[in-house]
Amino acid sequence: MNNNYQMSTKLILFLIFLIPFSANAQQQTSEGRGGSPYSVFGLGVPEDLTSDNFKGYGILGVSGISQELTSLSNPALWERSYFTQAFTGLSLSGHTLENNAGSEKNGNFESGYFHILFPISKGKLGASVSLYPVTRSSFRFSDSGSFMVSQTDTVFFTNDISQSGGLNKFEIGFGLELTDNISIGYAPSVAFLKLQRDESLTFSSALFNPQEQSTGSTGVALSHRFGISGSFSNIFRETDRIAIGATLNLPYTIGSKTSFDVNKTINGVEQELDYTSSLSNSSGDVNVPLEAAFGLGYGPSSIISFAAEGSFQKWSEFSYDVDPSEEIFMKDRLKIGFGSQFHPYKLNNDSFFSKFKYSGGVSYDTGHLTIQGNDISTLWINTGLGILARSSSSIDISFQYGFRGTTNNNLIKERIWALGFSVNLTELMFIRPKLR
Repeated sequence: MNNNYQMSTKLILFLIFLIPFSANAQQQTSEGRGGSPYSVFGLGVPEDLTSDNFKGYGILGVSGISQELTSLSNPALWERSYFTQAFTGLSLSGHTLENNAGSEKNGNFESGYFHILFPISKGKLGASVSLYPVTRSSFRFSDSGSFMVSQTDTVFFTNDISQSGGLNKFEIGFGLELTDNISIGYAPSVAFLKLQRDESLTFSSALFNPQEQSTGSTGVALSHRFGISGSFSNIFRETDRIAIGATLNLPYTIGSKTSFDVNKTINGVEQELDYTSSLSNSSGDVNVPLEAAFGLGYGPSSIISFAAEGSFQKWSEFSYDVDPSEEIFMKDRLKIGFGSQFHPYKLNNDSFFSKFKYSGGVSYDTGHLTIQGNDISTLWINTGLGILARSSSSIDISFQYGFRGTTNNNLIKERIWALGFSVNLTELMFIRPKLR
C-alpha cells in the first residue's frame, strides 16, 4: 500500500506535465487548476511577507523608506505607530502553464495576511499581532480519458489530484526606538503546518471500483524573528532621507505527523480505512531554514522615494523526515527588487491624478527549486496605486506580471498575473470630527 500511495515527486510532475495517464488510454484530456504546479514540492511556494503598498514597487518594506505605512516585514518599524492600525489583504492570480505538450490556464483567489499594530508609547514602543502565510501549496490536476476492456466495451476514467495548505504563523511582537535614528524589534510566533493531498480515481464501469485516498500532515513549532532599522536625514541635501533595515528569521524544527486514509467500496458498502501504519514514516521532523532580509532606501524629497531590497532563504538545509525525496529539489533562494514610489498628493495639487500615490519596480527571484538541473526562477514586473482615505488610512492595489520556470526537459513555464488588494485602517478613521 505504501508504494502505491507515496508517489515520488517526479511522478507527480509526470502527471502535471500532461504526459498520458495510461499507455492503454485511447482518449486523454488534462486540466490544471489552482495556483502554481511547483507548489506541490515540499511545503509549497514561499510567500513574501509584504503588503501591496510595497509589492507595487517590488520590495518587501524592510528598509522603512515609506513613512506612510508601517511594514509587517520588519519588527523594528513597529515603534513608529501613533494610532492603532489594522491591515489586511486579498489577492487574485492567473497562471498560464506551458510545456512541450501544450498549455493550460488556471486561476486562484486567496486571502493574505492580517496585522494589527498598537502604540504602547507613541512613536517609541509599538506592539503587533499578526497572522500570515509562510508557504502556500495550491494546485489541482484532473486527468480523464478512456481505455478498451474488450472490442465492444470502453471504460472512461477520471483521476483528480489536489494539494492545498502550507505553513502559517501567528505572531506577537514589539518594536522599540533605541535612539532618534535606530530602532529594534523582536517577534516570537507559533508556526503551524497543515498540508492536505487528495486523490480520487473513478470509472464509468462497475467492473472497476472507485477509490479515494488522502494524506494530511500537521505540526506546530515556536519561531523567532528579529529586526533592526535606521533612518537618517539631511545627508546630501536638506530634504533627503536614507533608511536601512534588516531582519533575521531563525531556523526552527516542526514535529509533524502524517495520516493516510483510503475510501473503498467493500461488498457494496463504502468504508474509510486508516492506512497510516503502512507508511514508512508517519511522523518526523520538518526543518525550516534560516531567512534573512535587507533593504536600503533613499528619498531625495518627501514626494519620491527609491529602494533596493532583498531576502535570502537557506532552503538547501530544508529537511523533511516524512518524505526525504523532496529534499533533493531544494536550493538556496535569493530575491532582490528595486523600485520607486511617487507621492504627488503632497504637492497639494487639486488635479484628480494628484490624489494618489504611484509605484513601479522590478524583482528577480532565483527560486528555491532545482529540477533536472534547471533553476525555477521568476522575473516580476510590478506596479501599484495607493488611494488615500481620511486620517492616514489607505487602500493599496498592486499588479504583478511574472515569468517562472522553463520548458527545458519538458518542465513547465508559467506566465503569471497577480492582482493584490490591501486595506490599512487607523483608529482615527472611526473618530467623528467635531463640528464648528
